[in-house]
Amino acid sequence: MGKVKSGFSKQTKENLLTGAGAFFKNFNVGVDTYESAKEAGKLIGATQGGGEFKAVATVRQIEADGVAGKAKGLELIDSWEVSQSMSLLETTPETIKLALGAADIDISSNGEYEIISGRSEIKDEDYLDNLTYIGTITGSDTPVIIQIFNALSTDGLNIKTEDKKEAVLGITVYGHYTEDDLDSPPYRIYYPKKKNVATPVANVKGGTYTESKSITLSTSTEGATIKYTTNGFEPTSKDTTYSTAITVDKNTILKAKAFKSGVPDSLTLTETYIIETN
Repeated sequence: MGKVKSGFSKQTKENLLTGAGAFFKNFNVGVDTYESAKEAGKLIGATQGGGEFKAVATVRQIEADGVAGKAKGLELIDSWEVSQSMSLLETTPETIKLALGAADIDISSNGEYEIISGRSEIKDEDYLDNLTYIGTITGSDTPVIIQIFNALSTDGLNIKTEDKKEAVLGITVYGHYTEDDLDSPPYRIYYPKKKNVATPVANVKGGTYTESKSITLSTSTEGATIKYTTNGFEPTSKDTTYSTAITVDKNTILKAKAFKSGVPDSLTLTETYIIETN
């Protein structure tokens, strides 16, 4: 084994979490999209400096006589502390209320102002069902999604203004357990699956024919290599590489699979040709 210089590989460029992403309140995974949630008013606002997600388990080590240090299997998780911080560039009544945690917005008593007032008690409606971060993974068109459940800010409001700079509203919300589920940590991370290479397609479908056929194969994945067999065996990366049309002049089971470095292999194309020349 030579010197190990770096963890950099061909897959590195496919696994980068880039950009500041966007933050939403009460985002419904599988129903909402970025655009639909934005239209529904769930987007919290623009950020300057992005945000930071933390999920930290409180681990308790069980001490046993005669064990000099930490022992495998003698550690218990007592709880999780889950938080999401945001540096919001937009200062609105809603973001101020979010930072305060326990507060109300009065929109009717004053003709000129919306009035935000703190409360001395926390109500159920102060908790967001979820606060959701949506970000970009370089190797996927599907975003990564991080959700904190029963989200509430308990650090209060701190607005710092400075000459020739915009005020940035720093908010940290914390996930909370609920009485009906004390076992599940209040967060979930949705990481997009790698999409397989597109399955090869043959220009002539399998069937019974009275003359030989010229079969061409293609895949919609750019840069993929097609491997094929004509003996019914599953193609591997070591089998024949498709480059020109395949002549089928006898009974043949054609199988083809597409391969590309860093991407899961395609499903297998199987076409059975029966050639009846008499």
